[in-house]
Amino acid sequence: MNEPLPQDLKVTVLGLGIMGRALAMNLHEDGMLAACWNRSPRTGVPMYVEDLGEAVASASVLFIVVIDGAAVLELVDKISPMLTNEHIVVQTATVKPQENIEASKRVESAGANFVEALMGGSEVAAVQRKLPLYLGGEKELADYLDPVLALLSPARLYVGEIGQASVAKLAMNLNLAMQLEALCESYAYAIANGLNDDQYFDVLRNNTGWNYLCEYKEPKLRQRDFAPQFALKNMLKDVRLALATDTTRSGLSLLKATEKIYAAGDKAGLGEEDMLALYKLINDKD
Repeated sequence: MNEPLPQDLKVTVLGLGIMGRALAMNLHEDGMLAACWNRSPRTGVPMYVEDLGEAVASASVLFIVVIDGAAVLELVDKISPMLTNEHIVVQTATVKPQENIEASKRVESAGANFVEALMGGSEVAAVQRKLPLYLGGEKELADYLDPVLALLSPARLYVGEIGQASVAKLAMNLNLAMQLEALCESYAYAIANGLNDDQYFDVLRNNTGWNYLCEYKEPKLRQRDFAPQFALKNMLKDVRLALATDTTRSGLSLLKATEKIYAAGDKAGLGEEDMLALYKLINDKD
């Protein structure tokens, strides 16, 4: 850990997509947000600044909330000349483990500090401060940041060295990707064969297959509401990241099949919708 660390833990959020905006709004409500910035202009976000240098200089803690590994490394390269040993870069985007390792090297070579804090949830969890965070890096540094992270997350799970939090996040997302498709197929089968929504969900709630994902997506399925909580294209990205970094002996057969389904959804123009829009590929006539 590079010394000294700051006593003032004000935060700048870099990246104002769905998740970045939610984090920024909550931090502003807590009086912790010093600035926020986005590559393209944003409106309606408090403490927004157009100048990246101003955003970096405004706070000691810099949350990176961008789309992928290339965007993370590009942003790290832009901010590195502005970093000091009082900065802590908190990288939240889901990327390959090696990309976070590389990002940490670049940040630390600039004299600053780096932590992985991968977010295990979607927009609603972010807004409601229910995101679990998977932390990677020096334990002392993660503990130091806990007063800030605790404002956003009820569960800060320290996984290990840089890269391990990315492994944990990809493992969780590949599980969710497959579960989501299973829910869509199960529901579509039931509806197409005569069950109504109440019958299906009453049975599912009393089955061992019931879990938080089912509870979370039930009202969306009932209402055919596919507004993005977790966009299909983003889950497809994460599925492909998991496949690209797989080192299992026999390979991830079910995940490979799931990737083809998500790719078909993206090709069908569903990428910007919630991943639940995969239902449309199965039974879009009801």
